[in-house]
Amino acid sequence: MIMTTLSGLLVPQVIEVGFNYATFPYELDNAFTERTAAVFFLAGQGSRSLPLRLVTEIAHKHQVPVIVDAAAELPPAANLKRFISDGADLVAFSGGKHIQGPQSSGFLCGKKNLILSASLQQQDMDVFPETWIYRSLIQGGQLVGPPHHGLGRGFKVGKEEIVGLLVALRLYAKRDFVSELDRWQMCIRKIVNGLDGVQGVQASYVFPGENEKPVPAAHIQIDERVTQLSAHEIINRLEAGDPVISVYETFASNQLIVIFPESLQDGDPEIIIRRFKEVLQGEL
Repeated sequence: MIMTTLSGLLVPQVIEVGFNYATFPYELDNAFTERTAAVFFLAGQGSRSLPLRLVTEIAHKHQVPVIVDAAAELPPAANLKRFISDGADLVAFSGGKHIQGPQSSGFLCGKKNLILSASLQQQDMDVFPETWIYRSLIQGGQLVGPPHHGLGRGFKVGKEEIVGLLVALRLYAKRDFVSELDRWQMCIRKIVNGLDGVQGVQASYVFPGENEKPVPAAHIQIDERVTQLSAHEIINRLEAGDPVISVYETFASNQLIVIFPESLQDGDPEIIIRRFKEVLQGEL
C-alpha cells in the first residue's frame, strides 16, 4: 500500500497497489507521486506480495520510507532483525503474542527520525514550548510547537506496559526456542493422536505453518454428515463449556478447525481432547 497526503491537508490517504493474488514491480513503481509519504508493507503474506527487499529498493529509489507491520511475525526470533536487514525503515512488533509481554503494548524498530515522529504523536497535552523535552525541534524550525492532541495520543501505552514490555524483551533474548518448539510439537501431536479414530473427525499435524512459520498446528477437519455438527457449532460449544476453549476459526466455513500451541499449558491437550469428544457426544 502507498500512503500519501491529500493536497493542502495532513489527512493520510491509503492507496492499494496490485491485487491480493499478485502484484508486479511496475505497479508499485508507477504508484508513487510527489505526495507519497510512505509504503506500508504487511509482513507474512508470502508469495501473495512482492518481496520486502524489492519493495524497499523501489521505494528508496523514490526516496520514500517503507513501514512494515510485523505484529505477528514472531517466531522466529531472527525476524527482529530480518526486516531491517531487508531495507525496512520502520518495523512494528506486538509486545504480546510470542514475546508474552503486556497485550496492549508494542514497539518500533528502525530509523531514529521515524521513531521520533511516532513519539511526537503521543505527547501530553499539558507540555509547554519553553520546557518541552523536544524544544530543539522548535529552535531548529522543524516544529512551531508541541503537537498537542497528536493522532497517537489516545492509543499510547501506560508506563506499566512499557516496563512490562522491556522486561519481556530481556527475557525473550534468553528463551530456549528449541525446547519451546519441542514442547509445542509434543502438545500438538498429543491432540492429533488423541482425536485419532473419532468418528467424523480427521486430525492432522501440520508443520511448518503458512510461509514456513516455525509453529506446528493441529488441523481438525470436520465431516458434518457424520458429526451432525458444523465446525462453527463445535466452536460455539467448545467456547460455551467449562473450561472455555478458543480455537483458530478462520477456516471454519470450510469445516476446518485449527489449534495452535502458543498458549497451551501442561495438561491442556488432554482437556481439549476430552472436550472435543464430549461435544461430539452431545455434552456441553
